[in-house]
Amino acid sequence: MKNKKNILVIGGGTGTYTVLMGLKKYPVDLSVIITMMDSGGSNRVIRDEFGLLPTSDIRQCIVALSSETPRDILRKLFTYRYNAGTGITGMTFGNLFMAALTDIYGSQEEAVKKTCEFLDVQGKIIPVTYENTHLVARYDNGKQVLGEHFIDEPDGDLCKHRIVEVGVFPPASANKDALAEIKKADMIILGPGDLYTSVLPNLVVDGVAEAIRKSKSKVVFIMNLMTRFGQTTLYSP
Repeated sequence: MKNKKNILVIGGGTGTYTVLMGLKKYPVDLSVIITMMDSGGSNRVIRDEFGLLPTSDIRQCIVALSSETPRDILRKLFTYRYNAGTGITGMTFGNLFMAALTDIYGSQEEAVKKTCEFLDVQGKIIPVTYENTHLVARYDNGKQVLGEHFIDEPDGDLCKHRIVEVGVFPPASANKDALAEIKKADMIILGPGDLYTSVLPNLVVDGVAEAIRKSKSKVVFIMNLMTRFGQTTLYSP
């Protein structure tokens, strides 16, 4: 039997989840590099209250690549979102589970590995960085916005302006495992997903874009079906 192709997906959010759900049906070795800049919703609580890096995108990928049977109940549990309770409303069980494992094992890196083992994940899930950093965007009117959540949901007239540059602050270096996975990939898939808050955040982490440029793998960019308000408004193919 021929060696399986190494397929690497880079992104975050629902788009990456959907791609992984489709690709897991094929005989390939799957891996995914996930953005770590989310700062809204339950991730804000994870960052502010627990002092940890965001876990929602990681959780979605874990669910996508987890074994469907006999652990379907665990997959449902990891996506369960509390709708009541002081301090936990809006939080997901999966995020709290990984926060607890981080406390038990002393690092988020180990917590991700243990969660993948627990849910029998079929593939590699790799945070693009383990350094605490935030997304920053510069608009064509000169204004800069710090924080993924504020870029994803721009205030006032800012949504009428185009983003001309994105970066991270403070600067962050890529996870060495992410760089190694890029090097050995046969195909790299970017997207679909919000261009400036799901796809590009991975590429502005130091070392990632250069590694992709040096890679000999085929690079595929999956475009979104629609534009994203405040990000790609009025863009055309």
